[in-house]
Amino acid sequence: MKQPGKKSMKVLIIEAASGTPSRLWTVFADPRHYHNPDSLYRIDHVVSATRGEQAAEVFHKLHPDLVVIDLDHGGEEGLQFCRDIRTGEKDRHTGFVFFSQEVQNDDRVFEQVLNHGGDDFIDGKSSDREFVARVNSVFRFKAMTDRLRSVNHRLKMLSLTDELTGLSNMRAFNIDYQKLVKGCRQGDYGLGVIMLDLDHFKKINDSANHLVGSFVIGEVGRLIAHSGVLGKDAVAARYGGDEYIVCVPSQSVSAVWEIAERIQDLIMRSVFKKEQYTIKLTGSFGMCWVDPGFEGKSDDLIKGADVMLYRSKRNGRNMVSGMILRYPVDFNHIGRPHLIDRDTCRDHHYIPRLHNA
Repeated sequence: MKQPGKKSMKVLIIEAASGTPSRLWTVFADPRHYHNPDSLYRIDHVVSATRGEQAAEVFHKLHPDLVVIDLDHGGEEGLQFCRDIRTGEKDRHTGFVFFSQEVQNDDRVFEQVLNHGGDDFIDGKSSDREFVARVNSVFRFKAMTDRLRSVNHRLKMLSLTDELTGLSNMRAFNIDYQKLVKGCRQGDYGLGVIMLDLDHFKKINDSANHLVGSFVIGEVGRLIAHSGVLGKDAVAARYGGDEYIVCVPSQSVSAVWEIAERIQDLIMRSVFKKEQYTIKLTGSFGMCWVDPGFEGKSDDLIKGADVMLYRSKRNGRNMVSGMILRYPVDFNHIGRPHLIDRDTCRDHHYIPRLHNA
């Protein structure tokens, strides 16, 4: 019977096959596991398996909270099983308790259990009451460890996320960006960077207030993240203020240009309402592309997108300007060998470069 407020636990017992209930099975059938009013846990499921492939199969199907291993039958294999599971754990902790009816008062075995990642070793001289108490202690440790991992994961996500938009912050972006650049250098794909900012955004802060401005920045970030425009491998971040950056791995420069135009259209068609204010706005975009096998400086790709962004702003805003990064390049005077538009980017074909930066 389920008890409200108690955490549900699943147990896997790994022991030799037997026609009669083992001591381990008998202990876990003890009503104290289920009806102890002072316990924060309840055991909802107990499964027994023999060692080897069957144990691994049951483990990955059941995802138990506690594994109890009988050391008297296949001890080395059980220790290795514990080490393998412990090594692969990321988001949750599995409690591991080892038991031996034969071994008593042997510190070397206890040390071996701990060195293989076990949480406790219980020998045959222990009473059922002590067994239950020590198992509950492992449950408590497991629950605390899971909570700590969950908190650490949330803190990590917060440290890598822009609070206002929910997009990556630049710290997280730079980590992912360098990984994408590495793949591009290896020739796996071409790489495009899109930079955009919101046109005449200062007027929103001046005519409304900064809270409304922050709301708009956040909503545009959510449009970029959740509209489905970006592919699963693209990385988007808030660059700062009302400026955003997107990195897209692709085999086609035209696909990256299309993403820029779709984001442009999303912003242009959106109406942002906050308090008594109704706001419509546009965005200016810069895009820079490099072919697979790029050997230049990773910062130059971002620099090129930034130069193109300011080209869009100079030429009237609410537009996409783009370039293909080839060396030699003068970022202060980007000319015809580099510039592309909607039509010419569709005709672009990858041509191996003969020199690098």
